[in-house]
Amino acid sequence: MRKSLLSISLILLIVVAVQAQKKKFITVPAGSKVEDCIPFQERYRFPEFIDGNVFFRNGATAPTKLNYNFLLGDMEYIQAKDTLSIANPADIMLIAFAADTFCYDNGYLEIIRGGQVRVAVKQKLTLKEVLKKDSYGTSSSNSSTDSFSSIETTGKSYKLISNQDRVFEKTIKYFLATTSNGFVPFNKKKALQLFPYKKLAIQEYLKTDEVNFDSRNDVLRLAGFLNSL
Repeated sequence: MRKSLLSISLILLIVVAVQAQKKKFITVPAGSKVEDCIPFQERYRFPEFIDGNVFFRNGATAPTKLNYNFLLGDMEYIQAKDTLSIANPADIMLIAFAADTFCYDNGYLEIIRGGQVRVAVKQKLTLKEVLKKDSYGTSSSNSSTDSFSSIETTGKSYKLISNQDRVFEKTIKYFLATTSNGFVPFNKKKALQLFPYKKLAIQEYLKTDEVNFDSRNDVLRLAGFLNSL
């Protein structure tokens, strides 16, 4: 019995360790600038600003160099020597690069599957935790709901409260859409709601092919199945 309990405990510890390894946390020490602690390649989708076309809902287009900022959740462009965020993103229909396409639907989404059943991903650097330091320099955890306004959402500078360390986590969430609706979180409940007349087929699929809705390969495979219904 003890051996069985020990084996189960070891398995649980391994599972927890593997899950922890998948998560990526970045700490910005008190008094430091975000751009000094989080390198460009971690803050942006592309290694540099690249050519893209912004297509607006009114039919206008604007070719320019762009990049998606994971930290701010903004699409940025270069004007002269300044880095600016696109104003009025809700007016954007899509942003097309040579090999990648973004749309705006309550935030910027990168479309990774087109057609009748579309899949998109939202990637962000999310403030996970605030570590406040006392007079002895000891850190204590605080809720991530503390003011986020210490990071500016325009321009290049990201201010930080001087006596707080901030811990950021890279989050990846998947979204699903059909040609007749906007994007919704890609999970079992939403998939069944979008295809109510195929509920039994979807349930059978999920029973025989387990889907991890945090896995890019799994959600794309399920989207292919939904498209075949």
